[in-house]
Amino acid sequence: MIEVNLGGLFAPTLSDGIDESALQEVQSKVRSAHRELMARRGRDIGFYDIPFMEDIVSAVQEEVKRLRSIADDLLICGIGGSSLGGQALTAALGSQGDAVGRVHFIDNVDPDTMSRTLDRLDPLRSAAVVITKSGSTVETLAHLLIVRRWFRASLGQGETRKRMTFITDPEKGLLRGLAESEGIRSFPIPNNVGGRFSVLTAVGLLPAAFVDINIDQILQGARAMVERITADEVENNPAIDFATGALLGLKHYNGTSMVMMPYTDALRVTTSWFVQLWAESLGKRVNRNGEVVHAGQTPIAAIGATDQHAQMQLFIEGPRDKLVTLVSVENFARNLSIPDELADRPEVSFLHGRDLGELLHAERRGTRAALLNAGVPVMDVTLSEITPETLGGLLVLLEGACALAGTAIGINPFDQPGVEAGKRMALGLMGCPGYNDDADQVLARESIESAP
Repeated sequence: MIEVNLGGLFAPTLSDGIDESALQEVQSKVRSAHRELMARRGRDIGFYDIPFMEDIVSAVQEEVKRLRSIADDLLICGIGGSSLGGQALTAALGSQGDAVGRVHFIDNVDPDTMSRTLDRLDPLRSAAVVITKSGSTVETLAHLLIVRRWFRASLGQGETRKRMTFITDPEKGLLRGLAESEGIRSFPIPNNVGGRFSVLTAVGLLPAAFVDINIDQILQGARAMVERITADEVENNPAIDFATGALLGLKHYNGTSMVMMPYTDALRVTTSWFVQLWAESLGKRVNRNGEVVHAGQTPIAAIGATDQHAQMQLFIEGPRDKLVTLVSVENFARNLSIPDELADRPEVSFLHGRDLGELLHAERRGTRAALLNAGVPVMDVTLSEITPETLGGLLVLLEGACALAGTAIGINPFDQPGVEAGKRMALGLMGCPGYNDDADQVLARESIESAP
């Protein structure tokens, strides 16, 4: 079960907080956004329907069975949404499976990282999944060329084709063309699903299944959450509540920064996935009317209790621009009692007989109270436990909340024009045909900086 609680945004729970009467205006906009998204569902918005895709589980499992027959190690070549979703699933749930295989995510073009990874792997017991929705992501294409040559140098062309799987656009792009011309197995990312909303397609499910995570249970939890957040009844809708809380913090508390702070290591990488989702979806220069608005809410990744000894000082006493979302897990998979070592020392004897999870809960409760006492608004998300079902539900909840928040403030949460300029300039600098003018912009900028 997953619940969202907004009590930490209002007086008297929040010191100097606003009255709950302020909720109505923001909530009304979010509910209007909900109606719009439901009208667009299944047309240009597809992430709600991914968990209901027929045969995805069997298709992924069949491919994983094939890959495991030839490989112990699986390279995942992708960047951004093509990588973070799989990383989130495997980091949160990988220890719960039998881990018959290992996955290695290559999500940057750092030559040292790529070289070290390939150096420690045996191509004869390795395979690779190359992921890019567009089929033209330059970083991923560089990975593709390197991995192809790595396989070919040791195993030959036929084995290279056998050891590669593509996940890409269903109709166009380089990967789609190679899959068809070279007979490489592939999975489509639906046209109406952007990369950062693709975690529950083969993008995330294939690497998860490779390490024996139950992907059917992930989708079961996702389907249950979709039913909750797409219902006509808008009361007790956790996506509406989350989006409302985020925008309430932005409007009434100058909460231009959203801290995502789970109190479980299982969600540490999920927080990084959320950062990309929230930042790329909501950070927009213009609204849907073309007016310059510079909208957005900067997501900040934190982890409890680790960041109580790092970022928390800033959150409590720094600039008043934070909304802190605390994510708690009611039941951990294992209990770990604190033993009665050093029984004669009062500095630790109070811990004897307590449980480590009990300490983590106390840390969260104490942090929450300290934030509220300092006038920092808090939004609470509670998971009953970390399972494939709850993680699938949480991912869908956050995707839904993000789409609602963006639509409610009048921007397009499904595009990313701000990152395209830098991509074009990098392509120009690398000599890609058609991007000379973009490269010239970089050279002109650098010449200004180097001028005496």
